[in-house]
Amino acid sequence: MSRRTRQSVLRAKLDDMIVGIREQIRSGKLNDGDFLPSETELAERYDISKHSVRKGLDLLVAQGYVEKAPRIGNKAKRPEPKPPVALRFGYYPSMRKQAALGELVQLYRQRHPEIGVELIPIPFKFDDLHLMQHYLESGLIDVAMFNQLSFAELHESGRLKELLEPLQPPDDLYPFLPPAFEAGGRLHALPFVFSPVVLGYNKDHFAEYDLPEPDSGWTWSDLLRVAAEIGREHKRVGFYYHALSDNRWPIFLLQSGEPFRAGDAGRIDFSAPAVREAIRTSRDILNEQGLTSLLSQSDGEAEELFRGGKATMIMTTYFGLNLLADAPFRFDIAPLPALRTNHTLNLVVGLAVSAKSPRKEEAGRLVRELTSMDYQSLIRRRTLSIPALKKAAERGLAPDHPAPAREPSRFMLYREIIRSFRLHSDLQLSNDALKRMRSELKLYWAGVTDLDACCRALEETLAAPNQPVQEELQGR
Repeated sequence: MSRRTRQSVLRAKLDDMIVGIREQIRSGKLNDGDFLPSETELAERYDISKHSVRKGLDLLVAQGYVEKAPRIGNKAKRPEPKPPVALRFGYYPSMRKQAALGELVQLYRQRHPEIGVELIPIPFKFDDLHLMQHYLESGLIDVAMFNQLSFAELHESGRLKELLEPLQPPDDLYPFLPPAFEAGGRLHALPFVFSPVVLGYNKDHFAEYDLPEPDSGWTWSDLLRVAAEIGREHKRVGFYYHALSDNRWPIFLLQSGEPFRAGDAGRIDFSAPAVREAIRTSRDILNEQGLTSLLSQSDGEAEELFRGGKATMIMTTYFGLNLLADAPFRFDIAPLPALRTNHTLNLVVGLAVSAKSPRKEEAGRLVRELTSMDYQSLIRRRTLSIPALKKAAERGLAPDHPAPAREPSRFMLYREIIRSFRLHSDLQLSNDALKRMRSELKLYWAGVTDLDACCRALEETLAAPNQPVQEELQGR
């Protein structure tokens, strides 16, 4: 039996002991003041070491079910009746499937029956990022879920310190994750799950056309060439990406390799050849694939087309892979093609504690536990999302807990492309600036303006009013 398997079995036996003793006390089989069996008897009964027995008894003492009598033994103690603590947890609905959030909370309730957790769904919309902020300001939630865009919005509002508690990160987090939620040298949300944007592709389609599968050497020109060959018969779209998604179109700007900083006149220069090439590429893909009519579709459009066999390649994420579990074909992932650089966006979801919560201690305990090994390993076993805890992501699968059945063969690709990860904040643009840029780019993508007019409009819309925000972001 491997070490990981032994640990898993030991944890299950210890849980059996803790739950068993607790239920005997609750049911009255053990009365208040009754002595528990000796540590030796408990070790034999549950087939665990005396050291593990002591750990379990310590937990029962902390929960108020056991009282230790030095040199005598351990006595049952029925906790005084008290109303359970109810934590209100504001979360993104997609995380139920993409992070097994319901199962995680159920496990927490089992281990902490004295604490209730109410899940409050709060939809994420880039044009309405202040919704989570409203819940925090009103004291309606104790724990809040953030991605880097909604966190940046709160930071830019100037109310971050007022609304979120500073937190200490676990030791084994991937080191590139905390910057998504740092401000003023402090961490305000613990990274929970993450995903880079990658290329998803239908392996059966590539076999049908006898084409080599995508690799890390691809450029966007390579992708367009292959996509054109696949789409020649008009049976399917060779490549699709949802241009209006703010987790997609900024990638082209990141791949230009150019910094977006205001000059002395307070204007950002969009005349650089690399920037113009990035903007033109974002439209060329839409035009050559005939996708301009799909600009108004939702974020999940790519995965829907892909799952239905109507698109061979898509821009997707590990989060999106959870929507493909029932796809009736083989699929896999590859790095995004490169432009001037091979940068991609890394999307990070974190958990924060409300500074207005009357239950900050309990809320902090919930956040810390959801980002601990047991819970993070459960995410790895139940989903295709990547846990923030490195050990859980890379070694969280024991032989008795195999990988999800639909895991792509190149699932661990993310480890090979970490150096390409970037955040939205690397563009040095505020959320408001990103929204204004998207409005101008939408006109360009739809063919209403040409490249010169689009670049001039971008310079105008990102003129001086955005400069103070940029300077503040650069000092973050």
